[in-house]
Amino acid sequence: MWYVVRVVKGSKHYEPESQIGNLVLISDTTDMTISGRSMGDGFRFEARKGTETFVVKDFAASQPAGTIASKFAALAHKMGALVISET
Repeated sequence: MWYVVRVVKGSKHYEPESQIGNLVLISDTTDMTISGRSMGDGFRFEARKGTETFVVKDFAASQPAGTIASKFAALAHKMGALVISET
């Protein structure tokens, strides 16, 4: 099962300027996480398992405000993720 959680400052998934509100998808069965990362002028969703990183989706820098967050929410919904905290 997948869970959506908000990470705190100090986590390796935390970004001060996160476009997805520092939300992370965590699997309780596969030791995998999916998070958002700023990449220079763009943004990407990355899956991490152990020390390996995989690109799930790349986005151009010119996205309207809130677009990346809604795409992350849609990804979580498609995966059937349970939201642990909402603020």
